[in-house]
Amino acid sequence: MSVFIKLVENRPPKEYAEPAAADISYDDITEGESAATYEYDLLPSGALRILKVTKGEAAVVDSIYAPGLWFRVQGHWRGNTE
Repeated sequence: MSVFIKLVENRPPKEYAEPAAADISYDDITEGESAATYEYDLLPSGALRILKVTKGEAAVVDSIYAPGLWFRVQGHWRGNTE
């Protein structure tokens, strides 16, 4: 399942400064040998961590969003911070 993030509209990163681009989607890669899924978890600080998971390999941190930057997320929750 992909991960969808709704950012706080007045505080998106500069590359997402347009209001229409204030939502970020991490879409699963389903084709080829490098198929991967995206998951998320929350750090104790409230930061949102996006993980890229490739079959047979350990999850890799793709992005981290500060607690005040996002307010809603949908997708597959990893369930721990380890």
